[in-house]
Amino acid sequence: MKKFLAVLLSVLMASCVFRRVEVKPVATRAPVTVTSAVKAHLKDGATVVYPYGIVVTATELLGRGTYYDATLKNEKSIESVPIDDVVGMESYRERINGTETFVVTTVAAAAGAFATAMLAVAIFGSCPTVYSADGAEEAELFSSSVAPLFEGRDIDRLSTGADTNGVVTLDIRNEAMETHYINHLQLLEVRHDPKERVVPDTHGTPVVVGQFREPAVITSREGADLRGIVSRADGRAYMSERRTIDGATAADMNDWIDVTVPVEKDATEAAVVFRLRNSLLNTILLYDVMLGPAGAASIDWLGNDLTKISTAVELGRWHQKRAGLHVSVWENGSYREVARVPDSGPISWHDVAAVVPVPRGESRLKLRLSYLADHWRIDELGVSFAVRDAAPRSIPLASVRGHNGVAETEALKNLAAPDDRYLQTNPGQRFSAVFDAGTAPGVTRTFLLSSQGYYTEWIRGAWVKNATLTEPFMPTDAAVLQAMRKWSTTREEFEKRFTTHRVPVQ
Repeated sequence: MKKFLAVLLSVLMASCVFRRVEVKPVATRAPVTVTSAVKAHLKDGATVVYPYGIVVTATELLGRGTYYDATLKNEKSIESVPIDDVVGMESYRERINGTETFVVTTVAAAAGAFATAMLAVAIFGSCPTVYSADGAEEAELFSSSVAPLFEGRDIDRLSTGADTNGVVTLDIRNEAMETHYINHLQLLEVRHDPKERVVPDTHGTPVVVGQFREPAVITSREGADLRGIVSRADGRAYMSERRTIDGATAADMNDWIDVTVPVEKDATEAAVVFRLRNSLLNTILLYDVMLGPAGAASIDWLGNDLTKISTAVELGRWHQKRAGLHVSVWENGSYREVARVPDSGPISWHDVAAVVPVPRGESRLKLRLSYLADHWRIDELGVSFAVRDAAPRSIPLASVRGHNGVAETEALKNLAAPDDRYLQTNPGQRFSAVFDAGTAPGVTRTFLLSSQGYYTEWIRGAWVKNATLTEPFMPTDAAVLQAMRKWSTTREEFEKRFTTHRVPVQ
């Protein structure tokens, strides 16, 4: 059941996104009762834990809480906290085995800079972000896993390789106003011919693809020739034209790309290979439409409602229809959907292959790639008729090191297997994951990171203070259209600011 829900709810929660809510403050409002267990994170770096929930008024949080200072060593009972002192709030489970070790050993060092730095960059949000040993951005992890029930596994292709000793070191960071619960990390190695490339498919299984066949046609919905834009990975990505976004209606929200490729002899399947990432449209949807306007009511929606199967099914059906990139093949006079590329988040470029059937007897493979207008940035798009399953070698985690280089033996145990032990990280924290891949002179090999976990979004203090709604979000197409209207007027400004507004890590 857990796996079913994780797949069903690859949820719009590519919430690995940012957005500042701009609403008119309300002078007074009825109190909001939150029944979830809540952690309130304060501007001075302290945390107040409310295991029995809280009541949120227009000016304060009321409830039986325990106040912990920034070091987590000093505590006291507390019953009232001014909303102006709150950076963010999150729902939590009362006990998760194995989550304490890393936080306890690192939070004291990070706490001093944490509150001040985070307030300065509070518009940013992301999933766990991964960097190579030399600081190059590599991946963002399990971007759809926004609650314990939605815990999922990601497979991300890495650009980095092993050092001269055969060691692969990855820097895992929490650069967001979120709490990350990481269950498992392992490295996968695939050896292959230098002319081949290895990518995960839409189900997260590594495949090996050969050289691309040059398409005869790659056109946008508006008729523009895109071959020069998406023929190679160079960062010059395709984005939807503004008139497509502005012209969207509740009955027609999609953009699409049409691709036609000559079929190679005897081919029965093809790999449509993408290098892409989400735009920040999800930011507007999640923060300005789903969470921000409801303020404190969003805490129970995340902490309670998303644990109910009925809510999960409703949200999952809506998300399945609207999110992702849908790949269809022209067959018997119409397009038939055959694959769906799940959302990957807006931070890192993601390599993925959609393996599709080649209709029998066709000399040309005609594809339509449809998606919510301006939901994707597509850097590269290629088609190969040479595709095979990879035979990856699993490489276990060898060690975990904190920000100060000290080995974290308990953290290593927590990440060694997909079980009920987790490594918890808070905003501003980082650690190094070290894998011993061994040396392989003269061999071409690609590494992929397999990760499993989830994260909890912080409901910003400003959202709680300025909330305009008392009911939590309901999934509707009108909500998507509302987000698109907001996004259309802000996308250039926000994309320029995005990379500079992350929580600093130590």
